[in-house]
Amino acid sequence: MTTRRHFLFASFLGLTTARFARVAEPAPVKSKPDVVIYEGSYPGWPWVTAGADGILYCAFREGTEHGFSATGRALLCKSTDKGKTWTKAAVIVDAPDVDDRNVAIAALPNKDLLVTYNTYTRAGESLAMTVRSTDAGKTWGKPRPVGTDNTRTRAAAYPLADGTLLLPYYVAPGNGALAALSKDNGDTWKAVRVPDAEGFVGDEWDVLEVEKGHVVGILRNSHPKTDGTFWMTESKDAGKTWSVPKKTNVQSQRHPSPAQITRHGKTPTLLYADRRMVSVSAVKPAGDDFLRWDLEKRLPCYVYNADESPVRDGSYPVSVPVSPRERLIVDYEVRKDSQRITGYFVTFPEDW
Repeated sequence: MTTRRHFLFASFLGLTTARFARVAEPAPVKSKPDVVIYEGSYPGWPWVTAGADGILYCAFREGTEHGFSATGRALLCKSTDKGKTWTKAAVIVDAPDVDDRNVAIAALPNKDLLVTYNTYTRAGESLAMTVRSTDAGKTWGKPRPVGTDNTRTRAAAYPLADGTLLLPYYVAPGNGALAALSKDNGDTWKAVRVPDAEGFVGDEWDVLEVEKGHVVGILRNSHPKTDGTFWMTESKDAGKTWSVPKKTNVQSQRHPSPAQITRHGKTPTLLYADRRMVSVSAVKPAGDDFLRWDLEKRLPCYVYNADESPVRDGSYPVSVPVSPRERLIVDYEVRKDSQRITGYFVTFPEDW
């Protein structure tokens, strides 16, 4: 005979089973790219952005090796279908016997495309530069120096809420992080120095304006004894002054590489190679100081090989949203038999 107790228990069991049945298993971590954006001789260090019309732009350097390449040039690919297919690469800039490298691209509020990069010579001298397109990348103006010798770039120029452009770059050789500010849409720049700290020397970095005038920067450490831990600096006055950097709890293991700090929906998000040349992950803040990040809920984005063996070179991931929950992560992968700029579509949790 079925009693009320048996009935209630059976009902509870059925509801519980149904609830667990609706919980989807986490998707396996990808070990192959969804799209190859470019294949060449030694492409590297890409950046991706979206224009106001939804066109995606991917800029990167093509050369012959990781170090100085006399044929190093800045290239651009476009996608009009949210990253599924890409155009043939077009030249942005290619100075003779100069390595035009560390290329990044920003779609400015006035619809200009502003590419930042640095020249690099046989003698090891470098100079941060900008070049502009006013016609969606069909043609490019004359390259212009940012203004400081022996400087290199990584991230794109960032438009702040007050209309200022902020370019995070750095000194090399010698090292130390710099922030260049432009009040005239990138025509002229004024540089300020980010302080160094004990055990820290500023290097490649990226920025995010978390609220008007409050900018957070995440930096790679070029100190000789670095362990790959990222450091954080912040500005409360729209980039005019910067705090002394402090250590975060996030680390790029095996070899240090730079992170991208961005926003997925409304959530500040750090995209980084947790094991350089092995795997890439994303993480969100564990507090409001941007020093602690929620590593327990770290989102594994992809591994380069299913057996988690390293590739020869890679791990400069950057990303752009392509839907409310999905991002396209762009990286470079140099292997024994292929050298590519690749893309991975990664779905983020609903509660990210």
